[in-house]
Amino acid sequence: MRADKASNARGGRPRAVSLDAILDAATRIADDRGLDAVTFRAVADRLGVSPMAIHRTTGGVDALRHALVSRIVGEATRSVDWPEDWRDVLRTFANELHDLLMRHPVVLEAHRRAPLVGPGADDAALRVVAALRTAGLDERAAVYAYGALHDFVTGHVAIRIGRGDPERLPLPPERRAMSVFVEHHDYDRRFAYGLDLVVAGITAAATPVPHEEQR
Repeated sequence: MRADKASNARGGRPRAVSLDAILDAATRIADDRGLDAVTFRAVADRLGVSPMAIHRTTGGVDALRHALVSRIVGEATRSVDWPEDWRDVLRTFANELHDLLMRHPVVLEAHRRAPLVGPGADDAALRVVAALRTAGLDERAAVYAYGALHDFVTGHVAIRIGRGDPERLPLPPERRAMSVFVEHHDYDRRFAYGLDLVVAGITAAATPVPHEEQR
């Protein structure tokens, strides 16, 4: 049936297909097989249309890949309920970014190639920097603090996705027994503890040292 539909579409004018349907299919392909697997042919086969129908709607494969990542990030950031306290803003950002990257590894893959560009990504970054400014950091320090938090989250997720379940790592028994993580390797706890340390460090940097302690 799918082959018939694609054949019919190639026989005349490409059957129209909505951008939302294309992005839905492209996102599933990207999450399963990576960003490079998103091609006109792959999306067309999944939707049962001709590759030209995908091209007519998206304009190009690079535009398609950019659009699917932008939509994922935009949808995720629009649903965030931002708190008032600046520390809670940091934690909310970190947890939301962590969950987004775990759900959609394609976003992390795209981010490794180039900065994420779009209203959702920009708005989240600006909100975190603004929260850090209210904590007392100057603009330069606030931007670098945001970068440290962002890099902690993306680094953690990259390692977690790349390695998978630590129990399945092909390590010889003697090497596994010597690992510092042999009894304490829970990814969720590791992330939570690391986030506590990052927030504590930023808090310390934002807290002025009393004059008498400077002597």
